[in-house]
Amino acid sequence: MATKKAPAAPAAEAKQIPWWGKVLVGALGVTLIAKYTPILEIMTMFFYVVMIPMMLLAAVGLVSAGTLEAVSSGWTNTVQEINRRVTEKVKAAA
Repeated sequence: MATKKAPAAPAAEAKQIPWWGKVLVGALGVTLIAKYTPILEIMTMFFYVVMIPMMLLAAVGLVSAGTLEAVSSGWTNTVQEINRRVTEKVKAAA
């Protein structure tokens, strides 16, 4: 018959890394990333690939919004002026 095994003793709690160890590991990570990765080139590529197209779209949006506002207000002013002139002529003819 199968023999029953005794339950395993609970594992000892893993020790926490002290605060200075976390600081040391973080500083080492930052140093390695800054030293062995082309961080400036990566940031430059991000600027070229993401930021310039976003700024271009924003500029085009401003131009199109301004153009739409100009055409809309110009059309509204023209219609109001035509209505005013027609009203004056109708009053003058009566």
